[in-house]
Amino acid sequence: MTDHSNSARRGVGYWAVVVLAIVLVLFGLPIFGGGVYLAWLGGSWYYVFAGLGLLATAWFLVRASMLAVWIYLLTFIFTVVWAFWEKGFDWWAQVPRLVAPTVILVLVLATIPVLRRASSSQARPRDADQGKSHQVTESRRQTESRRPKKPHSTKTLLPTAS
Repeated sequence: MTDHSNSARRGVGYWAVVVLAIVLVLFGLPIFGGGVYLAWLGGSWYYVFAGLGLLATAWFLVRASMLAVWIYLLTFIFTVVWAFWEKGFDWWAQVPRLVAPTVILVLVLATIPVLRRASSSQARPRDADQGKSHQVTESRRQTESRRPKKPHSTKTLLPTAS
């Protein structure tokens, strides 16, 4: 028997995140593979790490984890450092190195509301259990308040005048 309740709650935002993850895999695999080959030839290791960053970001996007945002932020910072190390402040040389990663950064940042919603909905079952225990406690209080009270002692606690 298939559980459709989870997939029925997945809206357009979830599927947009999945599409972004697929795009990141399509970029990440050749960058990683080419980076391994380039490193094997004695070239820069940047592409190995950039490809891994894209693939890890895609993995955590599909899992609806905010870790995807943090991983891509690290990958982006690493890219900026690498770009300036390689070409300095030659702005035209930076365009092909930084425009696509910046567009991806904007797209990954745009997933934050969906990822937060997903993480809060994953936390909801625990909250629901706490709500039930609160309801049970409140129900007990109401039941106890309806019980007849024991009569008070006739002895007075105030001192008597003698």
